[in-house]
Amino acid sequence: MLWHISLAALLTLSVAVFAIQNSQQVTLKFLHWDLPSFPLVLLILFSAATGVLITLLFSVTKQLRMTIQVRDLQARIKKLEKQLSAQPAKDSAEHCPASDSRQPESEKSDKL
Repeated sequence: MLWHISLAALLTLSVAVFAIQNSQQVTLKFLHWDLPSFPLVLLILFSAATGVLITLLFSVTKQLRMTIQVRDLQARIKKLEKQLSAQPAKDSAEHCPASDSRQPESEKSDKL
């Protein structure tokens, strides 16, 4: 977790230094809009902030999906545990490998 914070701080610092070093005025054209004198630093910061917001949107969406999946799986586990505890005790003893009275193959071959 510490390296995530360190990486985020390094990227933020890099973007800030890059934006400050590119503070000249530029002409911004997009589709039908023309901004003849626009500070490049604002464009850089706006682009970086937009990237962060889009990334957060996707990560929150994924986190919500995973939370719902975990909740569904936990409910399924509880349901299966109830079903398992409702079975008679002898039924579970029949399927237990420790109660298996058969001998391993190596012991059978030694007796022959």
